[in-house]
Amino acid sequence: MSAQLPATNHWQATWQQSKGTDLFNPQALALESAQEFMRSYTQGFRDQLKSQTIPLEQALGRVLSHPIIANMNVPVANNSAMDGYAFHSEALQQGSQVRLTVIAKQFAGQALTPSTANTFEKNSAAVRIMTGALMPPHCDTVVPQEWVTTHDDQIEFDAQKISAGDNQRLKGEDLRFGDTVLSQGRILRASDLGLIASMGFANVQVFQKMTVAYFSTGDEVTAVGETLPEGSLYDSNRFTLLGMLSRMGFDLIDLGIVCDEPEALKRVFLKAASQADVIITSGGVSVGEADFTKKIMRELGDVAFWTLAIKPGRPMAFGKINSPSSEAVLFGLPGNPVAVMVTFYQLVRDALCYMSGANDYSIPLMRAKLDGDFKKRPGRTEFLRGTLFRNAHHDLWVKPHGHQGSGILRSMSEADCLIVLPASVAQINHGDNVDISVLNALI
Repeated sequence: MSAQLPATNHWQATWQQSKGTDLFNPQALALESAQEFMRSYTQGFRDQLKSQTIPLEQALGRVLSHPIIANMNVPVANNSAMDGYAFHSEALQQGSQVRLTVIAKQFAGQALTPSTANTFEKNSAAVRIMTGALMPPHCDTVVPQEWVTTHDDQIEFDAQKISAGDNQRLKGEDLRFGDTVLSQGRILRASDLGLIASMGFANVQVFQKMTVAYFSTGDEVTAVGETLPEGSLYDSNRFTLLGMLSRMGFDLIDLGIVCDEPEALKRVFLKAASQADVIITSGGVSVGEADFTKKIMRELGDVAFWTLAIKPGRPMAFGKINSPSSEAVLFGLPGNPVAVMVTFYQLVRDALCYMSGANDYSIPLMRAKLDGDFKKRPGRTEFLRGTLFRNAHHDLWVKPHGHQGSGILRSMSEADCLIVLPASVAQINHGDNVDISVLNALI
């Protein structure tokens, strides 16, 4: 495990403090309250995260444990933004046509030639220059080569096309020495790796990876590749979880399928808690007679259980599991395939990012116009699968998928986005603006 969870009394204190507050209402916990409660409940885990140093090439998707401070100016010196001819802007005063004599060449990676400065006349000289090459002394402007007519060692171009300072990258315009380039808690992106590399850093300090164990529950669930008995279904949820978790870069432990038998659940929960920081299950958290997950959670750890005021994804369990040597945070997701994905992306994903030490992790919402009318029950947040399109005026619209059942996983594959309908709304009319969460940013 990458970090030890807080002592049990910390968890119990958080649990007790949440009772009787707006954050805890097991009868109908609002989405925002559930998100806030999860952050509060896992704060101790986040506070104990350990740092490690890894090679930069392994850092994509990892969370910075220390800020990146610029150790140099980037660029280190003025340089050309394109292939062309460097000159001093005073030459633009010649008139509508500028004529200059090329006295030298400057290539990228080449040191400046001292003699260039000694022979440079601001009103009449130019230097042939390549992209990224250092700007010669007394030069402050570059004219692109395609705008130039050449005559032996002479060049000529239209002065109206160029202004003083054009096509020059200035020293430190990207980064200045001592600047905070990337803050602690940053989830590193591809552009960040290039930014770090531009300062010559070969290694980076990040928080250690969390380990996540996951499994499916239910006697009706059958492993893929096996013969499907009558009344059973194949285990799709475990593969959906595998895909969602793999994109987040955690170390994963697949514990397979666990039958609806209390002792079997106990054994797997204890095994998972001894090996992982987080346990994620699917199924077993509703009110059926064979849904044992809640009962086992109560026996083995602290439980924060609620019926969420969302659709789909109403039944969900959250808490922790204790093993003799350690403990792990538990997310008990519903069994319906769409509900698994909705609860993961609306609750679990952000909680895992927070536990990993990340500071800026929420997927931003966009706005689109709703194609059609929709009624919903006020008091709960609803998520519709939708398809995006633009009309003749290029306005962004979203059309709800024709099948919104929580068991229809195909609709998630066919949808572009989730339409987010807030708890306060009961009626949405054709053309109304709605929030959308684009699935390509998630899946």
